[in-house]
Amino acid sequence: MSAEWEAILKAAKAEKEVAVGCEPTPESRNALMQFQQAFPDIQLKLNPIGARDYATRVLAERRAGKYLADVFSGGTTSPSQVLVPANALDPIRTAFLLPEVANEALWFKKQFHFADSENQFVFLNDATINIDHLVYNTTLVRNDEIRSLWDMLQPKWKGKIVAYDPRLPGGASNNMRFVYYNPKLGPAFLHRLFSEMDVTIGSNNRQLMDWLAAGKFSLGLFIGRDIETALKQGLPVAEVNSVKNDGAMLSSSTGSIALINRAPHPNAARIFINWFLSREGQMAWQKHTDRNSLRSDIPKDGITNWRDKVPPEDGNYIFTNLPKYNDLKPGQKVVEDALAQAGKK
Repeated sequence: MSAEWEAILKAAKAEKEVAVGCEPTPESRNALMQFQQAFPDIQLKLNPIGARDYATRVLAERRAGKYLADVFSGGTTSPSQVLVPANALDPIRTAFLLPEVANEALWFKKQFHFADSENQFVFLNDATINIDHLVYNTTLVRNDEIRSLWDMLQPKWKGKIVAYDPRLPGGASNNMRFVYYNPKLGPAFLHRLFSEMDVTIGSNNRQLMDWLAAGKFSLGLFIGRDIETALKQGLPVAEVNSVKNDGAMLSSSTGSIALINRAPHPNAARIFINWFLSREGQMAWQKHTDRNSLRSDIPKDGITNWRDKVPPEDGNYIFTNLPKYNDLKPGQKVVEDALAQAGKK
Protein backbone atom coordinates (compact mmCIF):
# COMPACT_ATOMS: atom_id res chain seq x y z
CA MET A 1 0.00 0.00 0.00
CA SER A 2 1.12 3.55 -0.71
CA ALA A 3 2.20 5.97 1.98
CA GLU A 4 -0.86 8.09 1.16
CA TRP A 5 -3.18 5.13 1.78
CA GLU A 6 -1.50 4.30 5.07
CA ALA A 7 -1.72 7.90 6.25
CA ILE A 8 -5.42 8.17 5.38
CA LEU A 9 -6.16 4.79 6.95
CA LYS A 10 -4.44 5.91 10.16
CA ALA A 11 -6.49 9.11 10.17
CA ALA A 12 -9.66 7.13 9.46
CA LYS A 13 -9.03 4.90 12.46
CA ALA A 14 -8.62 8.03 14.56
CA GLU A 15 -12.04 9.23 13.33
CA LYS A 16 -13.33 5.85 14.55
CA GLU A 17 -16.48 5.70 12.40
CA VAL A 18 -18.08 6.35 9.01
CA ALA A 19 -21.73 7.34 8.50
CA VAL A 20 -23.19 5.71 5.39
CA GLY A 21 -26.73 6.13 4.10
CA CYS A 22 -28.05 3.07 2.31
CA GLU A 23 -31.22 1.58 0.90
CA PRO A 24 -33.44 0.00 3.61
CA THR A 25 -33.20 -3.53 2.24
CA PRO A 26 -31.53 -6.49 3.97
CA GLU A 27 -29.54 -7.18 0.81
CA SER A 28 -27.95 -3.72 0.71
CA ARG A 29 -27.24 -3.68 4.43
CA ASN A 30 -25.69 -7.15 4.38
CA ALA A 31 -23.44 -6.21 1.47
CA LEU A 32 -22.19 -3.01 3.09
CA MET A 33 -21.66 -4.64 6.48
CA GLN A 34 -18.81 -6.64 4.93
CA PHE A 35 -16.79 -3.43 5.30
CA GLN A 36 -16.83 -3.98 9.06
CA GLN A 37 -14.99 -7.27 8.67
CA ALA A 38 -12.38 -5.69 6.43
CA PHE A 39 -11.85 -2.66 8.69
CA PRO A 40 -12.88 -3.58 12.26
CA ASP A 41 -11.23 -0.43 13.67
CA ILE A 42 -13.68 1.83 11.79
CA GLN A 43 -17.26 1.52 13.02
CA LEU A 44 -19.73 1.44 10.14
CA LYS A 45 -22.85 3.38 11.08
CA LEU A 46 -25.49 2.53 8.49
CA ASN A 47 -28.51 4.77 8.04
CA PRO A 48 -31.01 2.59 6.12
CA ILE A 49 -33.23 5.08 4.32
CA GLY A 50 -34.40 5.49 0.74
CA ALA A 51 -32.57 7.91 -1.54
CA ARG A 52 -35.38 10.46 -1.66
CA ASP A 53 -35.75 10.63 2.15
CA TYR A 54 -31.99 10.60 2.60
CA ALA A 55 -31.50 13.62 0.32
CA THR A 56 -34.29 15.48 2.10
CA ARG A 57 -32.71 14.73 5.48
CA VAL A 58 -29.20 15.79 4.44
CA LEU A 59 -30.45 19.15 3.15
CA ALA A 60 -32.58 19.70 6.27
CA GLU A 61 -29.58 18.99 8.48
CA ARG A 62 -27.48 21.45 6.51
CA ARG A 63 -30.06 24.17 6.90
CA ALA A 64 -29.72 23.56 10.64
CA GLY A 65 -25.93 23.79 10.40
CA LYS A 66 -25.39 20.06 10.95
CA TYR A 67 -23.05 17.94 8.83
CA LEU A 68 -23.58 14.32 9.83
CA ALA A 69 -23.33 12.33 6.58
CA ASP A 70 -20.23 10.86 4.93
CA VAL A 71 -21.33 8.59 2.07
CA PHE A 72 -24.51 7.48 0.34
CA SER A 73 -24.97 4.12 -1.38
CA GLY A 74 -28.30 3.56 -3.08
CA GLY A 75 -30.70 4.97 -5.66
CA THR A 76 -29.48 7.45 -8.24
CA THR A 77 -32.28 9.94 -8.90
CA SER A 78 -32.23 11.96 -5.68
CA PRO A 79 -28.43 12.14 -5.38
CA SER A 80 -28.06 13.34 -8.97
CA GLN A 81 -31.11 15.61 -9.11
CA VAL A 82 -31.27 16.89 -5.52
CA LEU A 83 -27.87 16.64 -3.84
CA VAL A 84 -25.80 17.63 -6.88
CA PRO A 85 -27.73 20.88 -7.55
CA ALA A 86 -27.53 21.66 -3.82
CA ASN A 87 -23.72 21.37 -3.98
CA ALA A 88 -23.80 18.70 -1.28
CA LEU A 89 -21.42 16.25 -2.98
CA ASP A 90 -17.69 16.14 -3.71
CA PRO A 91 -16.32 14.70 -6.97
CA ILE A 92 -15.92 11.05 -6.10
CA ARG A 93 -12.69 10.59 -8.05
CA THR A 94 -10.98 12.71 -5.40
CA ALA A 95 -11.50 9.75 -3.05
CA PHE A 96 -9.89 7.14 -5.30
CA LEU A 97 -6.70 5.95 -3.64
CA LEU A 98 -6.25 2.35 -4.73
CA PRO A 99 -4.90 1.77 -8.26
CA GLU A 100 -7.52 -0.95 -8.85
CA VAL A 101 -10.29 1.53 -8.05
CA ALA A 102 -8.90 4.34 -10.20
CA ASN A 103 -8.38 2.03 -13.21
CA GLU A 104 -11.29 2.57 -15.61
CA ALA A 105 -10.19 -0.40 -17.72
CA LEU A 106 -11.50 -2.72 -14.99
CA TRP A 107 -15.08 -1.48 -15.43
CA PHE A 108 -17.87 -2.18 -17.94
CA LYS A 109 -16.97 -0.91 -21.41
CA LYS A 110 -13.61 0.10 -19.87
CA GLN A 111 -15.00 3.30 -18.41
CA PHE A 112 -16.68 4.76 -15.35
CA HIS A 113 -20.40 5.50 -15.51
CA PHE A 114 -22.15 8.32 -13.67
CA ALA A 115 -25.76 9.31 -13.09
CA ASP A 116 -25.06 13.06 -12.96
CA SER A 117 -24.61 15.20 -16.06
CA GLU A 118 -21.16 16.36 -14.94
CA ASN A 119 -19.91 12.77 -14.72
CA GLN A 120 -18.30 13.48 -11.38
CA PHE A 121 -20.52 12.85 -8.40
CA VAL A 122 -22.90 9.85 -8.54
CA PHE A 123 -20.86 6.79 -9.49
CA LEU A 124 -22.79 3.83 -10.91
CA ASN A 125 -21.37 0.60 -9.52
CA ASP A 126 -23.92 -1.89 -10.78
CA ALA A 127 -26.27 -2.40 -13.71
CA THR A 128 -28.54 -5.33 -14.39
CA ILE A 129 -30.82 -6.04 -17.33
CA ASN A 130 -34.36 -5.58 -16.00
CA ILE A 131 -37.80 -6.37 -17.35
CA ASP A 132 -39.66 -5.79 -14.11
CA HIS A 133 -41.71 -2.82 -15.32
CA LEU A 134 -44.79 -5.07 -15.71
CA VAL A 135 -45.92 -7.79 -13.28
CA TYR A 136 -49.14 -9.79 -13.24
CA ASN A 137 -51.40 -11.94 -11.11
CA THR A 138 -50.71 -15.49 -12.26
CA THR A 139 -54.27 -16.65 -11.47
CA LEU A 140 -55.80 -13.96 -13.70
CA VAL A 141 -53.35 -13.51 -16.57
CA ARG A 142 -51.37 -15.88 -18.78
CA ASN A 143 -47.76 -14.85 -19.35
CA ASP A 144 -48.20 -15.08 -23.13
CA GLU A 145 -51.15 -12.64 -23.15
CA ILE A 146 -48.82 -9.62 -23.02
CA ARG A 147 -46.20 -9.51 -25.78
CA SER A 148 -45.56 -5.79 -25.54
CA LEU A 149 -46.63 -3.05 -23.17
CA TRP A 150 -48.89 -1.93 -26.01
CA ASP A 151 -51.02 -5.02 -25.28
CA MET A 152 -52.03 -3.38 -22.00
CA LEU A 153 -54.28 -1.12 -24.07
CA GLN A 154 -56.64 -3.97 -24.93
CA PRO A 155 -60.16 -3.22 -23.64
CA LYS A 156 -60.20 -6.29 -21.35
CA TRP A 157 -57.53 -4.68 -19.13
CA LYS A 158 -59.41 -1.43 -18.57
CA GLY A 159 -59.79 -0.82 -14.83
CA LYS A 160 -57.59 -3.82 -14.04
CA ILE A 161 -54.21 -2.07 -13.95
CA VAL A 162 -52.47 -0.68 -10.87
CA ALA A 163 -49.33 1.46 -11.11
CA TYR A 164 -46.84 3.26 -8.90
CA ASP A 165 -47.42 6.96 -9.52
CA PRO A 166 -44.82 7.84 -12.20
CA ARG A 167 -45.03 11.52 -11.30
CA LEU A 168 -43.22 10.81 -8.03
CA PRO A 169 -39.43 10.60 -7.77
CA GLY A 170 -37.91 7.29 -6.79
CA GLY A 171 -39.90 4.11 -7.29
CA ALA A 172 -40.91 4.41 -10.96
CA SER A 173 -38.10 6.61 -12.21
CA ASN A 174 -36.02 4.08 -14.14
CA ASN A 175 -39.04 2.37 -15.66
CA MET A 176 -40.46 5.75 -16.67
CA ARG A 177 -37.22 6.63 -18.39
CA PHE A 178 -37.24 3.33 -20.24
CA VAL A 179 -40.80 3.82 -21.46
CA TYR A 180 -40.61 7.53 -22.30
CA TYR A 181 -37.25 7.41 -24.11
CA ASN A 182 -37.97 4.08 -25.81
CA PRO A 183 -38.64 4.61 -29.54
CA LYS A 184 -40.93 1.55 -29.47
CA LEU A 185 -43.14 3.07 -26.74
CA GLY A 186 -42.60 6.73 -25.89
CA PRO A 187 -45.07 9.52 -25.10
CA ALA A 188 -47.82 8.04 -27.28
CA PHE A 189 -47.98 4.86 -25.22
CA LEU A 190 -47.90 6.70 -21.89
CA HIS A 191 -50.68 9.07 -22.90
CA ARG A 192 -52.99 6.33 -24.14
CA LEU A 193 -52.37 4.14 -21.11
CA PHE A 194 -53.13 6.77 -18.48
CA SER A 195 -55.95 8.48 -20.39
CA GLU A 196 -57.81 5.40 -21.68
CA MET A 197 -57.25 2.48 -19.30
CA ASP A 198 -58.63 3.73 -15.94
CA VAL A 199 -55.30 3.01 -14.22
CA THR A 200 -55.28 3.08 -10.40
CA ILE A 201 -52.15 4.81 -9.14
CA GLY A 202 -50.55 4.84 -5.70
CA SER A 203 -47.33 5.63 -3.85
CA ASN A 204 -46.91 2.54 -1.63
CA ASN A 205 -45.24 -0.24 -3.61
CA ARG A 206 -45.98 -2.93 -1.04
CA GLN A 207 -49.66 -2.06 -0.91
CA LEU A 208 -49.88 -2.08 -4.71
CA MET A 209 -48.21 -5.50 -4.84
CA ASP A 210 -50.60 -6.79 -2.18
CA TRP A 211 -53.58 -5.58 -4.24
CA LEU A 212 -52.19 -7.33 -7.29
CA ALA A 213 -51.55 -10.57 -5.39
CA ALA A 214 -55.06 -10.48 -3.89
CA GLY A 215 -56.59 -10.31 -7.36
CA LYS A 216 -57.94 -6.77 -7.00
CA PHE A 217 -55.99 -5.99 -10.17
CA SER A 218 -54.60 -8.13 -12.99
CA LEU A 219 -51.56 -6.11 -14.07
CA GLY A 220 -49.07 -4.02 -12.08
CA LEU A 221 -46.93 -1.35 -13.73
CA PHE A 222 -43.77 0.09 -12.17
CA ILE A 223 -44.18 -1.95 -8.95
CA GLY A 224 -41.71 -4.73 -9.75
CA ARG A 225 -39.09 -3.63 -7.21
CA ASP A 226 -40.88 -5.81 -4.64
CA ILE A 227 -41.30 -8.84 -6.91
CA GLU A 228 -38.54 -10.91 -5.29
CA THR A 229 -40.02 -10.41 -1.83
CA ALA A 230 -43.49 -11.29 -3.10
CA LEU A 231 -42.22 -14.47 -4.74
CA LYS A 232 -40.45 -15.54 -1.55
CA GLN A 233 -43.77 -15.11 0.24
CA GLY A 234 -45.41 -17.44 -2.28
CA LEU A 235 -47.73 -14.78 -3.67
CA PRO A 236 -49.31 -15.46 -7.12
CA VAL A 237 -47.37 -12.81 -9.02
CA ALA A 238 -44.67 -12.86 -11.71
CA GLU A 239 -42.86 -10.65 -14.20
CA VAL A 240 -44.15 -10.48 -17.76
CA ASN A 241 -41.02 -11.79 -19.47
CA SER A 242 -42.48 -11.53 -22.98
CA VAL A 243 -42.24 -7.71 -22.96
CA LYS A 244 -38.61 -8.23 -24.05
CA ASN A 245 -40.05 -7.34 -27.45
CA ASP A 246 -40.01 -3.71 -26.30
CA GLY A 247 -36.23 -3.84 -25.82
CA ALA A 248 -33.96 -4.19 -22.82
CA MET A 249 -33.62 -1.82 -19.89
CA LEU A 250 -30.29 -1.65 -18.13
CA SER A 251 -30.75 -0.26 -14.64
CA SER A 252 -28.53 0.51 -11.66
CA SER A 253 -31.55 0.58 -9.35
CA THR A 254 -29.82 1.05 -5.97
CA GLY A 255 -26.29 0.66 -7.32
CA SER A 256 -24.60 4.03 -6.94
CA ILE A 257 -22.28 5.68 -4.47
CA ALA A 258 -21.64 9.33 -3.67
CA LEU A 259 -19.24 11.24 -1.41
CA ILE A 260 -20.97 13.84 0.76
CA ASN A 261 -18.97 17.04 1.09
CA ARG A 262 -18.10 18.64 4.43
CA ALA A 263 -18.20 15.09 5.78
CA PRO A 264 -17.55 14.65 9.51
CA HIS A 265 -15.30 11.64 8.85
CA PRO A 266 -13.59 12.50 5.54
CA ASN A 267 -10.78 9.96 5.82
CA ALA A 268 -13.04 7.11 6.84
CA ALA A 269 -15.35 8.06 3.97
CA ARG A 270 -12.49 7.63 1.51
CA ILE A 271 -11.49 4.29 2.99
CA PHE A 272 -15.09 3.09 2.73
CA ILE A 273 -15.43 4.20 -0.90
CA ASN A 274 -12.18 2.50 -1.89
CA TRP A 275 -13.22 -0.71 -0.19
CA PHE A 276 -16.68 -0.59 -1.77
CA LEU A 277 -15.37 -0.06 -5.31
CA SER A 278 -12.53 -2.54 -4.93
CA ARG A 279 -12.74 -6.06 -6.30
CA GLU A 280 -13.40 -7.32 -2.79
CA GLY A 281 -16.15 -4.80 -2.12
CA GLN A 282 -17.90 -5.32 -5.43
CA MET A 283 -17.80 -9.09 -5.05
CA ALA A 284 -19.54 -8.64 -1.69
CA TRP A 285 -22.08 -6.27 -3.25
CA GLN A 286 -22.82 -8.65 -6.12
CA LYS A 287 -23.07 -11.68 -3.82
CA HIS A 288 -25.48 -10.16 -1.32
CA THR A 289 -27.66 -8.12 -3.71
CA ASP A 290 -27.70 -10.61 -6.61
CA ARG A 291 -27.10 -7.68 -8.94
CA ASN A 292 -24.42 -7.32 -11.60
CA SER A 293 -21.44 -5.21 -10.57
CA LEU A 294 -20.05 -3.05 -13.36
CA ARG A 295 -16.58 -4.24 -12.41
CA SER A 296 -15.66 -6.55 -15.26
CA ASP A 297 -12.89 -8.42 -13.43
CA ILE A 298 -15.14 -10.43 -11.11
CA PRO A 299 -17.07 -13.63 -11.90
CA LYS A 300 -20.75 -13.29 -12.82
CA ASP A 301 -22.00 -16.87 -12.72
CA GLY A 302 -23.06 -16.55 -9.08
CA ILE A 303 -25.88 -14.16 -10.07
CA THR A 304 -29.28 -15.83 -10.37
CA ASN A 305 -30.10 -16.35 -14.07
CA TRP A 306 -26.91 -14.43 -14.82
CA ARG A 307 -27.08 -14.95 -18.58
CA ASP A 308 -30.34 -12.97 -18.66
CA LYS A 309 -29.16 -10.24 -16.28
CA VAL A 310 -25.53 -9.48 -17.15
CA PRO A 311 -25.26 -7.05 -20.08
CA PRO A 312 -22.87 -7.97 -22.89
CA GLU A 313 -20.31 -5.30 -23.70
CA ASP A 314 -21.75 -4.90 -27.22
CA GLY A 315 -25.42 -5.14 -26.19
CA ASN A 316 -28.19 -2.78 -27.27
CA TYR A 317 -30.23 -1.43 -24.36
CA ILE A 318 -31.41 1.75 -22.69
CA PHE A 319 -29.18 2.38 -19.64
CA THR A 320 -31.76 4.42 -17.79
CA ASN A 321 -29.45 5.87 -15.12
CA LEU A 322 -27.23 7.73 -17.58
CA PRO A 323 -27.54 11.53 -17.64
CA LYS A 324 -29.10 11.66 -21.12
CA TYR A 325 -32.17 9.99 -19.64
CA ASN A 326 -32.22 12.07 -16.44
CA ASP A 327 -35.03 14.44 -17.31
CA LEU A 328 -38.26 12.88 -16.08
CA LYS A 329 -40.34 16.04 -16.41
CA PRO A 330 -41.44 15.55 -20.05
CA GLY A 331 -42.71 12.04 -19.31
CA GLN A 332 -44.34 13.12 -16.07
CA LYS A 333 -46.08 15.95 -17.96
CA VAL A 334 -47.48 13.42 -20.44
CA VAL A 335 -48.86 11.34 -17.56
CA GLU A 336 -50.26 14.42 -15.79
CA ASP A 337 -52.08 15.54 -18.95
CA ALA A 338 -53.39 12.04 -19.61
CA LEU A 339 -54.72 11.66 -16.07
CA ALA A 340 -56.37 15.07 -16.29
CA GLN A 341 -58.03 14.00 -19.55
CA ALA A 342 -59.30 10.90 -17.76
CA GLY A 343 -60.67 13.01 -14.91
CA LYS A 344 -58.12 11.69 -12.41
CA LYS A 345 -55.75 13.55 -10.09
